[in-house]
Amino acid sequence: MRALALIGLACAAGVHAVHGQVAATFDAGISAVKYDGFLGSGAASLTPSVRWDNPRGRGFVSARGTYLRFESGNRSLDFSANGSWLTPLARQWRGELGLAVGASDYASIASFSHGVAEARIHLMDADRGGWVGTTVGQASFGAGARPVAVVAMGVWLLRANVTMHASLDRSFVGDTAYTDLRSSARLQRAGVSLEGTLGTRMLSRGAGRGVYGEGSATLMLGRRTGVVLSAGRYPTDVVTGSIAGRYVSAALRLGAIGLRRPAVRTRPVIPHSSNGSDGSTIPADARLEIDASRDDAVRLTLYAPGAVAVEISGDFTDWQPVLLSRNPAREGAWEGTFRIPRGIHRINVRRDGGPWVAPAGTTRSADDYDGEVGVFLLP
Repeated sequence: MRALALIGLACAAGVHAVHGQVAATFDAGISAVKYDGFLGSGAASLTPSVRWDNPRGRGFVSARGTYLRFESGNRSLDFSANGSWLTPLARQWRGELGLAVGASDYASIASFSHGVAEARIHLMDADRGGWVGTTVGQASFGAGARPVAVVAMGVWLLRANVTMHASLDRSFVGDTAYTDLRSSARLQRAGVSLEGTLGTRMLSRGAGRGVYGEGSATLMLGRRTGVVLSAGRYPTDVVTGSIAGRYVSAALRLGAIGLRRPAVRTRPVIPHSSNGSDGSTIPADARLEIDASRDDAVRLTLYAPGAVAVEISGDFTDWQPVLLSRNPAREGAWEGTFRIPRGIHRINVRRDGGPWVAPAGTTRSADDYDGEVGVFLLP
């Protein structure tokens, strides 16, 4: 059922940024899909969704529902909810615990439900990382329940406007077993978003096998209007009960598209020196710029000419120091890419092992230890 929400000629309206951390959307449209072993069909669809992100980047909760009315007059209902909680960053390691539940019903004939718990361990840097994890739970078809167990691993990489992922997982649902190898990438630039997924199912017992892939292009027509073209084939999901199928779609989206947040740069301020607790100073030209023009990551750039090493720490790093990378193409620029949720955040910078101070380009505020931090907002 997840794939049904991605197909069709749709109009979407959205409401974003309640208290800076909640995003809600509502999609209404028409869909066309060819399930394996069935004739092609069209359907009208309604899909509301909501997501809440922890302001410190420690987790999220999301929920989504889909109502489909098919050409035959039959209807389908689907609901899912999931959430994750991340432990504080310990050097480059952190843990994750997640829960997911869902249920679906087709024409009051076939019904599915599932509930699973997931645990992952992440090794992460500013622009790359990897993880290993396991999932356990239960999936039900009608009155029959089957145990679910999944072992998985994955890697991710951020490069400029490109986000890349790869994962390998082995799933066991009752007496059904299969392995999926997937890769995906997203490119965002100048009002255009391109996304693609390519995978293969192998070593399958009862869940089909073969290559599958999906692709989409989102073209911005205005701040809250865009055109989405997509096509692909997706595999059977034994846990949720969705059936493999193919689709082609063209969509008009209205409202909060989420293709690309407007670039956020802190308001320029008159540079000045900051005194550390030991009386030393950070040069007046050390200033921070924030580029949140991408959905997946926020680029922080600190201009510190002549510096040998520049570090930052903030609520989005659990106050662990992170060494920035020098940008050879921009004199005096040090950069890092981070996953930072919308909202108000605090940050400090350190140059060449000196004192921690609030960078120029942020609003200065007293911290909890009679010191000073920089405050910035991601809308």
